[in-house]
Amino acid sequence: MPTANEELFDDVIRHQIGLRRFTSREIREILKLLKQADDDLLDLIQRRLRVLSDGPIPETGSRTLERLEALLKEVRELRKKAMAELATKVAQDMRDMSVAEGALEAAVLTQAIPISIELARIPASTLRALVNARPFQGRFLRDWFLGLEQRDRRAVETAIRLGVIEGETTDQIVRRVRGTRANGFKDGALSITRRNAEAITRTAVTHYSNAARNEVWKANSDVIEGLRWTATLDGRTSAVCRGRDGRVFPVDRGPRPPAHVNCRSVMVPILDGVGVLGKRPTVVDTRTRARREVDFRAEARKRGVPIQQVRREWADSVIGRVPAETTYEQFLRRQSKGFQDDVLGDKKGTLFRKGELPLDRFVDGSGREFGLDELRRREPAAWARAFGDE
Repeated sequence: MPTANEELFDDVIRHQIGLRRFTSREIREILKLLKQADDDLLDLIQRRLRVLSDGPIPETGSRTLERLEALLKEVRELRKKAMAELATKVAQDMRDMSVAEGALEAAVLTQAIPISIELARIPASTLRALVNARPFQGRFLRDWFLGLEQRDRRAVETAIRLGVIEGETTDQIVRRVRGTRANGFKDGALSITRRNAEAITRTAVTHYSNAARNEVWKANSDVIEGLRWTATLDGRTSAVCRGRDGRVFPVDRGPRPPAHVNCRSVMVPILDGVGVLGKRPTVVDTRTRARREVDFRAEARKRGVPIQQVRREWADSVIGRVPAETTYEQFLRRQSKGFQDDVLGDKKGTLFRKGELPLDRFVDGSGREFGLDELRRREPAAWARAFGDE
């Protein structure tokens, strides 16, 4: 039978899977908003540039330059509004998520502790305030989006100016901004904004999730011994996260995720058995706290050992420790087939089990999951083990 800390560890990892899905949904919504903004921008560029010329746009001429500067001014205003709407949405979503994460963490801890215990709760207002009060990677969320707007403006304006300087047609300049279909529109100025927006959002989810849960841990530090850095959620991790993986830090100090942009590490609390036993009114089975202490004292006299030893032995047998070697992949492999397929999808679940494909081969260096066609090309041996000649 697993101990409380082992159950808590599995609960936290299972929750991280749900959080990963939340992150994916959030990014899809962000990219949808960006696509709408990009379409508006490209429409503006096409309409304004075609007024200048039907062929190559003349580089000189006061009228041409005036219209170009007017276009760039419209571009700045349009993109500034779009980035502001994006920042507002993400900030609100992070506030809502922080409240949900704080409540869920308290519930997970309560369920994991094998005795009746009243945990300190964190007001929703405190958790919402984290978004404006807690910077990550040295900057507040609003500053990250301000930087995104500035980089976006420079990239778009530079693409337009270069197109004009090179004497390109309107369609060629639009391709500079949007990118080419042949490359999946990943080679245009707007692709930089999409990648940066995704990275900011992914990092913000990690940061505010951990920050909200950290408020719960601090408020209940008498029953939490420490926090374990767990950096193996996606198989491939950065050097700094690999180095911290498995290390235990005090509740009130030490590093916290995100360690870098796109970091998806998580802290896992470790319950303090003696703290659980001695510092709050509790009930174990049918015994009151006073009755339990009487029993502990009697056992200590009978064995000739200190009562502190009896308390610790009881706590170790019930609360336990988290195995230091536990990784996300080990966690997933000991789950049911249904759970694995729910996490990975049916075919990827089969590839994971029958193909014996490690989790780090399902993703690229940034944590982006490969599609089935990509996996079939990249992992032919594992695919053959899983599906034969299919």
